[in-house]
Amino acid sequence: MDNILEIAILEMCRQKGEKPFLCNEVIQWIYPQDWEKFTKEIQLAAQGLKQKGKIMLSENWEINKVKH
Repeated sequence: MDNILEIAILEMCRQKGEKPFLCNEVIQWIYPQDWEKFTKEIQLAAQGLKQKGKIMLSENWEINKVKH
């Protein structure tokens, strides 16, 4: 996995534990000034992680850590 956005999502999962968060929180954390330019990219990264079974993703782009 070499996508920085996927890595950031997984890191936020680690930091938040069981607490869900929105995709935009990740992008605002990484790019606080220009985050709005990256909303599509963070959504694509989240969808990729969902397809890989790494996260749960709701229709409103809320991310939950997958419980193992």
